[in-house]
Amino acid sequence: MLKNVLLTGTLALCAVSTMLIYGFTKPSMAAQESFTGDWTAKIRETPRGTVLWLSLTSESGNRKGHWQMSSDFPIGDFSGLNPNAGNTQFSLQREAGTVVFAGLFSSGKGVGEFRFTPNSSFAGTMRNLGYEEIPTDKFFTMAIHDVGTRFIGELKSSGYDKVPINKLIAMRIHGADGNFIRELESAGFKQVPVDKLIAMRIHGVNREFITKAKTLGYGELPVDKLITMQIHGINEEYIKGVQALGYNDVPFNKLVSMKIHNVNGEFIKELESFGYNNIPVDKLISMRIHNVNGKFVRDMRESGFNNLSVDDLIKLRIHGVDSNYVKRMKGNN
Repeated sequence: MLKNVLLTGTLALCAVSTMLIYGFTKPSMAAQESFTGDWTAKIRETPRGTVLWLSLTSESGNRKGHWQMSSDFPIGDFSGLNPNAGNTQFSLQREAGTVVFAGLFSSGKGVGEFRFTPNSSFAGTMRNLGYEEIPTDKFFTMAIHDVGTRFIGELKSSGYDKVPINKLIAMRIHGADGNFIRELESAGFKQVPVDKLIAMRIHGVNREFITKAKTLGYGELPVDKLITMQIHGINEEYIKGVQALGYNDVPFNKLVSMKIHNVNGEFIKELESFGYNNIPVDKLISMRIHNVNGKFVRDMRESGFNNLSVDDLIKLRIHGVDSNYVKRMKGNN
């Protein structure tokens, strides 16, 4: 712990020294239209290769309050980055502008300050594309996530023209790009609204998932319902497990209710072990909601209540009649 505290203190002190060396003060936003803040970073090895995990914070600009973001970036995106340089300055150059980082980097970890300067020619290009008065902090976010004319043109060629800036950024962050749009088109989904494209990407509704849903009998579902399936974990394993027990062609809404209330193969098999077979889906859901399970059936049978129907079991639960209640009633007689 003491070692970590000393290391953190040393990094912070060296970062302050470096800021003085490079003349980093926090100017007003009017000064060269810059956007400034603090950064911390760490080199990480991932299945996608070596990345720079970068956390950025800022109190400056025309935002009200605190701004923060963290993300991984391919290490090759940065110029002049040396993870063991000590005092350092490196940059991220994008079409929207350039972010210059100054501070300390040691043993793959770094701290310091950044300054973003927007590209004035890019601002002109965006105006020509119909985007007026983009604030500097939005240009900064576009630069960080590499939202440029190539990405905008890619979307336009796919039928998505003049997408609002915030949605452009969200599409870029979540990978709702031309490749994803073409993938969905090949699965039968054309001109999906931007918000739903983003939601599909976030929840993993891709061509593979859509194809599996079709093979399992859910091939005509709209985007909203496909997203709902992924949100609730209604995957191939769950559907096949239910179908294996004789519940084929369950309507979508009931399938969702089954999953929400944890009506699964284990629950159905438990009821079957007590002789309750082929229970309608609605009643299975009701049994789960009211906690009519194998234990409840066994307790009631041990209390002398045999051959109760599913409806009887549900009614008993609703009215609070359980084995303890039965014991109390017998004790009073």
